[in-house]
Amino acid sequence: MRKKAETRNVPITSLENSVLELYGLDQNAVESLSSTNLGDLVIINVTLKPDYPPCPRCGHEHPNVCNYVDKTITHSILHNCRCQINYHARRYKCPVCNRTWYEFNPFVFKKQRISVSTVVCVLEEMRDPAVTFTSVAKRYNLSPTTVQHIFDDHVQIPKATTLPRVLQLDETYSFKSGTSVYVCMLLDYDTQTAVDLLPSRKKQDLIDFFSSFPLEERQKVRFIAADMYETYRVVCKKFFPDAIYACDRFHVMQEFNRRLTEVRIRTMKGTLKGSDEYYLLKHQNHLLGIKPNAKKRIKNPDPYSKKKKDIWVDVFDPNGERTYNAHFKTWLNEYELRELLLSISDDLTEAYEMRNTLSEFFRNGTKVDAADRLQVILADLNRSQVKELNAFGQTVVNWFREIVNSFEIVKTEYVVDKKNGKARRKDHRLTSSMIENRNKLVKQIKNNANGYTNWKRFRNRVLYVLNRPAFRLEPFEKEDKGK
Repeated sequence: MRKKAETRNVPITSLENSVLELYGLDQNAVESLSSTNLGDLVIINVTLKPDYPPCPRCGHEHPNVCNYVDKTITHSILHNCRCQINYHARRYKCPVCNRTWYEFNPFVFKKQRISVSTVVCVLEEMRDPAVTFTSVAKRYNLSPTTVQHIFDDHVQIPKATTLPRVLQLDETYSFKSGTSVYVCMLLDYDTQTAVDLLPSRKKQDLIDFFSSFPLEERQKVRFIAADMYETYRVVCKKFFPDAIYACDRFHVMQEFNRRLTEVRIRTMKGTLKGSDEYYLLKHQNHLLGIKPNAKKRIKNPDPYSKKKKDIWVDVFDPNGERTYNAHFKTWLNEYELRELLLSISDDLTEAYEMRNTLSEFFRNGTKVDAADRLQVILADLNRSQVKELNAFGQTVVNWFREIVNSFEIVKTEYVVDKKNGKARRKDHRLTSSMIENRNKLVKQIKNNANGYTNWKRFRNRVLYVLNRPAFRLEPFEKEDKGK
């Protein structure tokens, strides 16, 4: 049974005072203000004092009050209960031209029934990639459809009109359209903001996008970083012939790791299921992806030490800490397990050593010696008797120049060492690592919402989260939404 309403006129409560502060209203500009508590619903009744504005048609300065219209406004600033404003709106009439109009309404936008403060709160919440339209709707006592309409009415991000100095391209599985399951992200390396989001990585979509920019704008692009997708290289060569195109080292290593996995699976298929070899290839294969000089953090083994911080040790230390292995029924460390794993197959050992050689090439190579060092690696790949390494060698041949270009320096900065206080130079190579991070946010937006069906809304949401642009306070008109 609904509780009996409790109405208060004076003094003004903290809730009523918050309404005045939210909308910038002076207490003297309010004719009457009261609040009613109905348990799960708070109602704020408000009437403004008349200001008798001049007629918007003829300019007559002494209009009459025609009538009053009650308007119910959703004002969801309280998360623990519903809240609404009952606004007693005054309507004026001009005695000269008979024009009628409403007084200025500070609570809602034109033709809206949701308060301005609620709209602002909703739009600020939507900047978080973890939230969804449904979660925001529950928090502000709205429907998911209403939150979608609020977002569509106030967030319309136009197509990019400028191109960056360093352009990064990558695709991610995020939106399923009629022709593609990938979206293509374009990122500005210098500002770490998204240039735009395309509905697919197809050649025609890329051509349509880049052809909209004049030649002067396309000439500003000096460096391009992407993966080993042939369409990217073809399109970029056409529209940015003078730009340096690089194949990101992460994707090169990713491609080699696929070849290493193929060697491991081929070897595993030749072993007996349940054997020691099968166990190592099946359950200890993660050891093949760890660098030989990798470190791991462990707690200080000395309980009486005053040093509270954890210490770093070599992952493959022969004398490292051993743990009990249930399969071998003995105590083994990572070094011993890796040695057992590599002893299974010479092909696996050769592929693993080549992976370490390639990793060292990217870690210590320079722009000066990158081509020569890559030629040596390519010769080893071609001489190998492992077919998977031969196939990767052909990949290196196809992308040789782009791999070497990944050693180009696109940014130099000086950082201060915290230990000695000295400044050191730090060069940044041409890479697309930053765009990989942004793609994770794109996937998070998609996964949290269980997918999107409206491409325009999905694009606006992604760019709204990544670039954090200012939203438009006044809702867009219908003709503006289509632009």
